[in-house]
Amino acid sequence: MESSTLIKKCNEFLDRLSKFKDELIMLDGSVNNDLIAKLEDNLQTLECFKEKMELKGFDTPFIGVGRLKGSDEDDIYDIMNYTTYLRRIVDEKKGALERVRYAIVAHKIALGNILDEIGNKEIIYLLPYDGSYKESLTNLPSFFIKTYKKILNIFESEGKGVISSTTLSLIVVENGKRKFKRVKTEEQDYERYIRENYEDAIITSIKRNYSKNKLLNDQYVKKILALAYLVTYREEIEIEIEKKLRKVFSKSQRKLISKYKEIMESLGGEHFEGGIIDVRVLDELKLKELKAREELEKLGLYKNGKPIEELRISLDVEKNITEDICLKISLKYLSLDLFNYYLHKTPDERTRSNMFPSILVTPSKAHLKWMNIEGIDAKNVLDLKFLFEKELPKYNIPLKNIGGVALYLIHDWDAVERFGFKKEDIEEVLRNMAPIENVKSILKEKVDIKKLESYNEIKKEKTKKFLNLLGKI
Repeated sequence: MESSTLIKKCNEFLDRLSKFKDELIMLDGSVNNDLIAKLEDNLQTLECFKEKMELKGFDTPFIGVGRLKGSDEDDIYDIMNYTTYLRRIVDEKKGALERVRYAIVAHKIALGNILDEIGNKEIIYLLPYDGSYKESLTNLPSFFIKTYKKILNIFESEGKGVISSTTLSLIVVENGKRKFKRVKTEEQDYERYIRENYEDAIITSIKRNYSKNKLLNDQYVKKILALAYLVTYREEIEIEIEKKLRKVFSKSQRKLISKYKEIMESLGGEHFEGGIIDVRVLDELKLKELKAREELEKLGLYKNGKPIEELRISLDVEKNITEDICLKISLKYLSLDLFNYYLHKTPDERTRSNMFPSILVTPSKAHLKWMNIEGIDAKNVLDLKFLFEKELPKYNIPLKNIGGVALYLIHDWDAVERFGFKKEDIEEVLRNMAPIENVKSILKEKVDIKKLESYNEIKKEKTKKFLNLLGKI
């Protein structure tokens, strides 16, 4: 299939998907098998388009562009005549592939949330299923876009370094002679690595190599998720902002701001209040800015080309309130969804889940420093849960309900029930953990160990020693 035909077919399919949001909204909160089948069919078609485009080099569209077959340097002026045409081809290829990738992510996130009982069904209704991520973003007010950038920064947060490899300086014996060697291994048990490869060696130095991972690396997933949590809760954000502004501002201040905005909006003022300016319309924007200043001076809102003090202060206060509320509400829901995701899912389940595609399977506390859930020490609860995920498999203790165990040990039974765990399930895990001294020694500095010890029904020392030995096998 020719590239132009492929692009045309792809765009036609994506344009049909632009109506998919309306179909979802008409469902009015009900999710059925037909919807799931439709999403899966769409995803399969999109993946097929993506594969064909990548095979045709759409992700590297400049290759093969810029020189004509059989041409030499003397033909450069002829080639330059095709610049506009070639640029259009490149833009079409990149644009089509980008749109498909965004659409794929939107479908994956929708399916991930629909098919999972802890999924957030609200965010599925306004995802850009047709890949029109940029159009959705540009339709948001400017303070939403600032919040969007802050959420992207959160997804790019780096945790403390994790050990990726170890560099060992060794003295080994080869052919009866001592030799110095420096080796690098990704094995966690480097002593076993030495025994298997050198039998006997003297370690003279150990250097641990650390790597820092971002919470979320995939640029398409980051952007779709950040957008989703803004558009989904836009109405709530705007209502809360309006409530706050009514409390803070007097009638005269609201009237002042209203007049100012009326003038600015009538002249497209948002475009020349800062940010990126299109140089092609620069003269037009300058003219609009001058006209706006004249109008504002006439109304007494500006003096000597600058806002009067009362207006300036009011605009600053409004800016701070809108940006603060927008970030708080969007992060409130993101925090809750991500907390539930890590709390309820095992590492294997997180690897396969599409609720948060490609997010770190086990983040550090530093990755989650922004997370805020009312009444819950979210970072320490998850940190404890991740510790259990590492330790408990040594004793054949299932990981299914350990999120509830972490909640109980750090908080109480109310917190356990708040996040959907059953008391009897958590007590069963506690009884299995309580006799294991190695586990208790790890927990001593993190929780009130008496809460765990109260579930210890095994009194015989021999049995306790046997359970501890299991962890060393």
